[in-house]
Amino acid sequence: MEQDSNLGQGFSNERDETANVAEYWQIISAKRWLVLSATGLGMLLSIFYISLLPNIYTATDKILVEKVEAGTSKVHQEMVLPSSRGEEDYYGTQVAILTSQNIAKIVASELELNTPYTISAKLIRGTRIISVSVKHRNPEWAAKIANKFAEVYVRESAHEKLFMSRQLLQWIPEENELMSKNVTGNAEPSMSMAPAQDAGDLDKKEFVESLSSVMNDPIVREMKSEKLKVEAELKELSQRYKSGHPNIKELNERLGFVDHEIGDRTRKIVGNLKANLSGEFNVNNIKILEEAVAPARPSEPNRPQGIFLGTMLGFISGVSLAFFSEYSNQKIRIEKDLHSGIHTPFLGYIPLIKGFSKKLTGKFSANHPPLVDVMAGDSVLSDAVASVRTHILFSMPYEKSKRIMLTSAVPSEGKTTTAVLMALSLTTLGRKILLIDADMRKPSSHNCLKIKKEKGLADYLIGAASAEEVIQSVPGSALKAVAAGGNTPNPAELLASDRFRDLLDYASQQFDRVVIDVPPVLYIPDGLIVAKHIHSGVLVCGAGMVDKKAVKAVIDKFEAIGHAFIGIIINRADYEDQGYRFKYYKTYKSYYTKSGVRR
Repeated sequence: MEQDSNLGQGFSNERDETANVAEYWQIISAKRWLVLSATGLGMLLSIFYISLLPNIYTATDKILVEKVEAGTSKVHQEMVLPSSRGEEDYYGTQVAILTSQNIAKIVASELELNTPYTISAKLIRGTRIISVSVKHRNPEWAAKIANKFAEVYVRESAHEKLFMSRQLLQWIPEENELMSKNVTGNAEPSMSMAPAQDAGDLDKKEFVESLSSVMNDPIVREMKSEKLKVEAELKELSQRYKSGHPNIKELNERLGFVDHEIGDRTRKIVGNLKANLSGEFNVNNIKILEEAVAPARPSEPNRPQGIFLGTMLGFISGVSLAFFSEYSNQKIRIEKDLHSGIHTPFLGYIPLIKGFSKKLTGKFSANHPPLVDVMAGDSVLSDAVASVRTHILFSMPYEKSKRIMLTSAVPSEGKTTTAVLMALSLTTLGRKILLIDADMRKPSSHNCLKIKKEKGLADYLIGAASAEEVIQSVPGSALKAVAAGGNTPNPAELLASDRFRDLLDYASQQFDRVVIDVPPVLYIPDGLIVAKHIHSGVLVCGAGMVDKKAVKAVIDKFEAIGHAFIGIIINRADYEDQGYRFKYYKTYKSYYTKSGVRR
């Protein structure tokens, strides 16, 4: 059972998602002109903007950079140098050097650049090749700048690589300097002492002694051990004998020989080291693999992509505006709009009548055909009115629905058309129905029914005609009607008179139901006056024509006098053109199409 419950909940979620998607599509369809306009505007603006952008050309060089491993160079063998932690650090450093300001200044100086450009460099993934790209408005200059950057980078890298080698060579003394004094600091065996050496010579000779090639040479190390032994023996014998003693002389000669051998060996090692270091001047680990050529086509801007993105941005803006206008719209269009703040029941929709003006005129003219013929020829319309009629009749007992008033909040919502349609629909039940046009300010029911306007309600209320004289038969229908009559300057006073109450009492005796068309009630008091004499009131709202606040204000007015509306009818529901698609209308259309009944 729990599994079935979860399964049902899953189906419910799927239905909700489907309903949401359908609702979103309806909103976009209803606002399609806004979406299309925004999309077209976005495309036009993107075309205009892209056309103003200059062409940018990109030229690219490829440079091979081989990383020098520690220990492979004489410089690294003789001195301790900084080293990078890995290839990522090493190549990242090379990319930074390549795009540095120092190289850019050299390039600008050598090419005498005075135009802007953009340079970028990156390591090609999985290789040791650095790609350097230059963007410029001129393709030849783009290639020229890229090649110059590569050339300067290779040249400066070679200079930097040999910097330590040059420094090392500067510290190594020449051969004649080494011959004037051996590395131990003792004078060469000679009858005369060598001249004193300056501090610079001593520092260089100390530097030579510290070289690993000299310190770690096995012959030098053996000779130094021999020298220590001879010096020890010489020291011991000097305590017993004078300098002229044969043994002392022999040891001095032996010591001089050892010093000479150490000097010769050191000169050979230093000579080899200088030769190796000088050979490194011609070795470089960086070379240009591929020089840049002038590009034939611009790389920027990508006009098709820019136009596409601009068009998509316009489309997204249009959809966003559509949803914003939809959810910020406070007008009543569909049943859902009545759920927030308006607690009056919903009675149904009256669809927009095809063949008549969709402008917000609110009334029929003398050129329109009678509503009797329109309703007879439109099955969808007649069934929609019948559905509303059923809701009204079942909403209260018969005694409470004998006098029905229809009004609206503001003008042009179609309350007269709805009142006429409702009265015509009630006659199909075999009842005697009377329609009274109490809108003496802007009457139009006589045009809807094609009856005479003269001798109507106004004439009766001023005593110029009797009740029997103002009641007319409607051609083609069992409906009886009272037109508005002649023009009057004080309709509110006439409706508040006892004669209006007497007319309603007389009509209630002669007819089963009386339908009263009343002027808009938001700013006109006529409806509040008539409400005291009727049993039930219906508020007609034109789809997308009246704000929720106005409807709420009207409902509050009538509730304040104790005459609440039994429900609200939404008129002019254009479910095809405005995107408000109501399921039961589709059902009607499908039914009549399959049945072969003409609409």
